[in-house]
Formats: sequence, structure tokens, C-alpha cells
Amino acid sequence: MTQDHTSLEIHGSLTAFFYEEIHEAQERAGKNLSQTTEAYVVHLLAGFVRRTGVAGRHSPPLALQYLRARSQAGSARSFALRAVGDRALFISGAVPRSLDRTPVNVGYVRGIGESAYRGISEQHGALRVFDELAESFEELSQVIGEVIDVEGEAPRDLMGLYERWRRNRDPRDCARLVRAGVLLDAEGSDLIQ
Repeated sequence: MTQDHTSLEIHGSLTAFFYEEIHEAQERAGKNLSQTTEAYVVHLLAGFVRRTGVAGRHSPPLALQYLRARSQAGSARSFALRAVGDRALFISGAVPRSLDRTPVNVGYVRGIGESAYRGISEQHGALRVFDELAESFEELSQVIGEVIDVEGEAPRDLMGLYERWRRNRDPRDCARLVRAGVLLDAEGSDLIQ
């Protein structure tokens, strides 16, 4: 969402705006979403822009929302699980830093989101999109993050960024560190160049 308000006016709608942004974000992230999943994510982002308080600090804890959703039956269960999955996907993709001062991390939120979408898929096998959302949750988070991130933003606190990456292993943080000249390897012996 690096463009200004006039860009939205040119597109004519939030949906058109996010379709273009998602296409560009997929290219930057090197990801390729199915058309169904892409459409779902576009509508999810447009919906959260219209309902900003749904994923905010005054929302119930995600884990409790998930437990309540699992305890419901029938279509109420599916709708509740979808709300949990959508909220988790939005948080992990758009505002993962909101978790920095909480006892949970992005991986935990992703796990809840994946489980919520799988719960819908198990209940309604014909709805393949929820299976796709569960399977590609982390990838979707990265694409949403590409839409949200400001391009070319240099890290102000390189050590803080590095410590956050060590804790959460967020691919976007990894990319920022690499752009800043930090080489990271799987064994954890990181070198600054």
C-alpha cells in the first residue's frame, strides 16, 4: 500500500486497487497464487480496510476466538473459523510487528490461522480454497506483507531487526537483513559484511 489516496481513485475501487497490488507483490516476493486464492486475499484485504477494528488491540485474544469457533457446530462453526483464519492471516501478513510486545509470535498466529482454515476444509471438503489457504498460509502472509511494506525502507535498528528475525524467522525480516548486508545461514552462524 505504498501508493497514495489518488491511486485508489484511479482504480475506482478497493478491490481493483488490491488486485493490482497483489499482482505486484507476488512478483516482488517470487510467489504465484492460484486465481481463487488471489481473489480471496484481495477481498480479505479490502474487507479489513473497511473494518479496521476487527484485528486491533481491543479484539479478543486470537486463541480464545479459535477455541470458541471450534466449539460451535454447523455453519456457525465454519463462519467463526473463517473469521479466525482471516484475522490470523491479516495479522501475520499486514501487522506482524503488533505481536512484538505480546507473549505470542507470528509462528503461533500462523498456526492458529492454518488450523482454522483446515477446520473449514475438513468440514466442507468441496471448498478447496480453504485447503489452499491452510497449505500456503506462510506464503500468503509474505505476499500480504509485500503489499503493506514500504519499498526500500532501510532498517533503523539493524540489531533489533536481527534479534526479531532470530526469534520469529519472518522471511521479510530475513530479506531486510540480507539487503542490509547481513548473511544468514541455516546453522545460525551469521556474518555481517
